[in-house]
Amino acid sequence: MTDIQALRAQEYSTNLELLSQQMTAKLAPYAMKQAASGNKAFRMMSQIDKTSAVLRSTSAKPAQNIDMVHDGRWVYPQMYDWGKVVDDIDLLQTNISPQGAYVRSAVAALNRTDDDLFLTAFFGQAQTGETGSTGTAFDSNNVVAVTEGVGSATGLNVDKMRAAQKILLDNDVDLDMEQIYIAVSPQQHDDLLALTQVVSTDFNDRPVLVDGKVRQFLGMNIIVSTRLPTDSNSYRRNPVWVPSGMGCGAWKEISGTIRTRPDLQGEPDYVEASMMKGYTRLEEAKCVEIKSSEA
Repeated sequence: MTDIQALRAQEYSTNLELLSQQMTAKLAPYAMKQAASGNKAFRMMSQIDKTSAVLRSTSAKPAQNIDMVHDGRWVYPQMYDWGKVVDDIDLLQTNISPQGAYVRSAVAALNRTDDDLFLTAFFGQAQTGETGSTGTAFDSNNVVAVTEGVGSATGLNVDKMRAAQKILLDNDVDLDMEQIYIAVSPQQHDDLLALTQVVSTDFNDRPVLVDGKVRQFLGMNIIVSTRLPTDSNSYRRNPVWVPSGMGCGAWKEISGTIRTRPDLQGEPDYVEASMMKGYTRLEEAKCVEIKSSEA
C-alpha cells in the first residue's frame, strides 16, 4: 500500500524504515558543476579549439594572428519537485512520526533523478553553437563494440576497457591530469569479478577488490549503478568519461524541508524537496561508450 493508512495500527513499530533504494547520486558528482541562472537556457561553457604554434624562420616577420575556433555548450533547466502532506488525522491513528523519513526518501528520489539527467545528457544530443541551436550527437567513433575482444556479443571485459582507454588517449585526453570513471551495472561488475586479470594480484600492483567490490582497474574508477540505459539491441550502455567531459548547470541544488500548510484544515505538515538542474556533454572527445551484453 502506498498511503499512510497502511501504518494505522497501534501494534506497528515506532520506527519507519526506507525500503532498499539508491540513496545518493553516484554519477552526477563527477561532472563539472557551475551555478546557472535564467529561465530558458544557460551557456555552460565557451570553448576554444586547440591551436598550433607557427615556426618563426626569419627575423622581422609580421605578428601572428592565429585563427581561433569558438564554440559553446548549453544546458536547459529542468525542475523536479517532491511533496507529501502529513495530516494530523493520519498521525493520530499511528504511533510514528514519518516526516524525517519522508525527507530522506524525497532527497533520495531526487538524487536518482540527478543520475538519470546525467545519463540522458551523456548519450543524448548536446546543444552547441552561439545560441545553442546546433545539435551534436554522441560521436560514433567513441563507441566500443559489444563484440570487442572475442568477436561475438559479450559482457564487460578487459579488452573493452583497454579500447575505451585507448580512445581517450587517441583523443588527446590528458589522463595524467584527470581520472577516468566508468559506470557499470551489477551484471558488468560480476563480469569483472570473474576475470582473473582483474581480481588477481598477479596482474595488479595492489589489490583492486575493496570490501568485495572492484573499485578501480586500468586507471578507471568503477561505479556500480542500476540506472544505466540499454540500446535498441538491449545491450547495456556503459559510460566512460573524465569529469571535464560532462557539465552540470545548477539553478537549484537538492533541498528538502518540512513546513506547515495553513491552506489546509488543521495546518498539517508538508514534506517537500526540489531541485533544478541541467546536464550536457562538454566534449565528445572525453566521453566514450562501451556496449555490454547481459544475455
